[in-house]
Amino acid sequence: MTSKFTKIKTEKIDSIGKIILNSPETLNIIEKETFTEINEAFSRFESDDVKIILITAVCGISKKGKKVFCAGVNLKKYNEKIELAKTVPARFKEELKSARSLLTRIEKLNKPVVIGINGFITGGFFELALACDMVLVSESAAMSLNEINVGLIPGYGGIHRLLKLLGKNRAMEIIATARHISANEALKLGIASKVFKDREFELKIHEFCRELAMKPSNSLYLVKNTMQKILNGEDIEEVEINSFLKAICFEDAQKAINNFLQS
Repeated sequence: MTSKFTKIKTEKIDSIGKIILNSPETLNIIEKETFTEINEAFSRFESDDVKIILITAVCGISKKGKKVFCAGVNLKKYNEKIELAKTVPARFKEELKSARSLLTRIEKLNKPVVIGINGFITGGFFELALACDMVLVSESAAMSLNEINVGLIPGYGGIHRLLKLLGKNRAMEIIATARHISANEALKLGIASKVFKDREFELKIHEFCRELAMKPSNSLYLVKNTMQKILNGEDIEEVEINSFLKAICFEDAQKAINNFLQS
């Protein structure tokens, strides 16, 4: 898969489509182009035969020697955004909605999206991680929502996603203090799905995704879609019954059941 991406690169390994943040020299700071390119990569993989989409990064090293997955948004350009918000608030809102739409797309995508975090992740890209279906982290990884430190608040949906995940008290404490969450705490809180040792991280996340890709694609999507509908407040029984009805009618189910009975 070839591309003219400047902020990311993409790879396809077996049935896994990889989106890799690829600006380590800037600590993978989020620019407008970052989300635009990720959106384009999703469009390519959505129509491809990949079963799982994995987001990773070529980590940068901070001045303090810290391994950084993504340092959040580019604050050097925020004077322009402040001016836009004050002078043309309607346009500012539209730009923010456009950025937020990528995270909503992740939740609605017809394939599971897994993120593998092996460094420090903060701000907008941590918000993106909260929209992913599964979050795999290395034991030395850490994360935070640091917007409050510069007088802002999470703007890409991190507030409502963390609120749903953790409840008001925990979410408020994490956002209000902007403190760092370790890999093990993220696992305990339910933010992370798995923690792997640093030296095995790349191997383990690919093993995880390959195992996931062996599952029936239709079933994986139906589980994802069912969960999302329930989280959005739709009637639980109605959603689950309709999803099960779809699942049992798929050829995947008929083949899998027959294979099981013949084994």
